[in-house]
Amino acid sequence: MLLTLLFITIIVSYIGTYSIEKFFLKYSLFIDTPSDKSIHKNPTPTAGGISILLSYFLYIFMLLVFHELFIPWYDGHPEYDENPFFILMASLFPLIIVGLIDDFKEVNIGIRIFTQFFSATLIIYFFQVSNNILDITELTNQASLLIIAASIFMTIWLINLYNFMDGIDGYASLECIFVSFSAAFLAYMNKPESLVSFYILGLGLANIGFLIRNWSPAKIFMGDTGSISLGFILAFLIFYSASESALSIYTWLILLSVFIADASYTLVVRIVTKKNIFQAHLNHAFHIVTKNNNSHTYTNKVLIAINIIWVLPFAIISNIYKEYNILLTIFVYLPFLFYLINIGAGLEKSENL
Repeated sequence: MLLTLLFITIIVSYIGTYSIEKFFLKYSLFIDTPSDKSIHKNPTPTAGGISILLSYFLYIFMLLVFHELFIPWYDGHPEYDENPFFILMASLFPLIIVGLIDDFKEVNIGIRIFTQFFSATLIIYFFQVSNNILDITELTNQASLLIIAASIFMTIWLINLYNFMDGIDGYASLECIFVSFSAAFLAYMNKPESLVSFYILGLGLANIGFLIRNWSPAKIFMGDTGSISLGFILAFLIFYSASESALSIYTWLILLSVFIADASYTLVVRIVTKKNIFQAHLNHAFHIVTKNNNSHTYTNKVLIAINIIWVLPFAIISNIYKEYNILLTIFVYLPFLFYLINIGAGLEKSENL
């Protein structure tokens, strides 16, 4: 029966994406018109992330309501597992609204950051304070405040970096599928009695149906509605799995290393070279690779190869030898850093000469 749920999620994602695409085209809604800062050539519907979110929420709802049917061996406590789902819904809703408005008409950066801060604070409070990971009486403790501040910053950064990395056909969804499937497998191996691994799995499934329409040449984009929401959901799942002792944050950092390295290094370079970091550009490594090879598909194949050959083995090793997590994480990122320097990520074309 679990396979039935997986199949339903993929089908709903595809049908939802196709329907939204045709509806937007018919009524000329949420159409992304190419500019000199775009890598696509034709006007294309955006905000397709709506279908990813709807299929993901349907998956979780069915999982919680019919867990005995879909997961007969699950012996956890579903009455407690519902709480994270409601926190996710409540904290994600403002981001979805702002993302939709931003896909229709650009939203002020201050409003976007405030909304992200609000949503990030909500989940950090839930996982690190109300769940007694940090005792509320210790909130005046400097170390506790630093942990909370770092967690909020990490969440906001993951939201934005995922938005930055949604720049070519299929790229963001493909990464989400890899990270979700890998993390779900490792989390299940660590703690099969928790629903967290199934929460993670569903996010990857919800992206498969969308990816079919988003594969190059893309018929629809996920837009800020999708990319911002995916970044936030991944942050939520990171803290959720950590609170359940199902998956280490270091393992997550390894699984997301391609995106984190590219987005973070490019941002630092643009800050150092005094570029407007809020302005769209085509200087991430994935942009450069795509332009050099004139192919979105080529870049996606490179992403798949790197994730399977380099990232996944280290994620598995870090999950087994947790005492070496820091060293393993650094080792995974080093080749990316050297490559990013060599390719000139973050630099304008004239600065690469």
